[in-house]
Amino acid sequence: MVNLLEVRDLSVSLGGRWVLEGVSLSVGEGELVALIGPNGAGKTTLLRVALGLIPYQRGEVRVLGKPPAKLTPADRARIGYVPQALQFDRSMPLLVSELLRAMLGEAFARRALLQHVLQAVDAEHLLDREVRALSGGELQRVVVAAALALEPRLLLLDEPATGIDVGVRLQFYDLIEEQRKQRSIGALVVSHDLSIVSRYATRVVCIHHRLLCTGTPQEVLQVPIIEELYGHPVSVYHHEH
Repeated sequence: MVNLLEVRDLSVSLGGRWVLEGVSLSVGEGELVALIGPNGAGKTTLLRVALGLIPYQRGEVRVLGKPPAKLTPADRARIGYVPQALQFDRSMPLLVSELLRAMLGEAFARRALLQHVLQAVDAEHLLDREVRALSGGELQRVVVAAALALEPRLLLLDEPATGIDVGVRLQFYDLIEEQRKQRSIGALVVSHDLSIVSRYATRVVCIHHRLLCTGTPQEVLQVPIIEELYGHPVSVYHHEH
């Protein structure tokens, strides 16, 4: 199995504080790795390091076999990224079709292609809507659709289903599951939804600034482990695939 993302002994300091210390993980072809931990544990920081958006002080990171700083535009086109929230001026009079063209480039100039992109997340009806009129969940569906449009090899997803209702959330993860099995994409998914993690993850990595545990959902999603990780009582239900 080819590793699409390799992180070894990663340490990251931000504002004079160590956010990550000695964290290691990998994502191989055909894997969906769930990254879990409490708020402020360093999960988003790890994704941003992999994307080359912030530097790291110690360790080694390889994305598609290269350090993040050496990824070419062609490499980056093979990486799909969905942040917790897309940062831009929501008051701009921008149509969803225009936002998608800006995100995907001239190759997606044709209306039929954009409709196909949105159809993957059951959102083709949003094509001619103004972005500022979308709900948070609707906007997130558009961002997810854009991340999948270029048929990436690696997906980096930071709580991708934020604000999306349960039915569409399952539809989205079913789509990722289909891509994982048919095209052997790898995905690293940050999620607080342990039911989603239990249902879809092939492997789970727990961090709280440091690597605490890793294993299959059945091994990791045990009540004592999760209560120690999050620091409060929880209940865990394992889905059967």
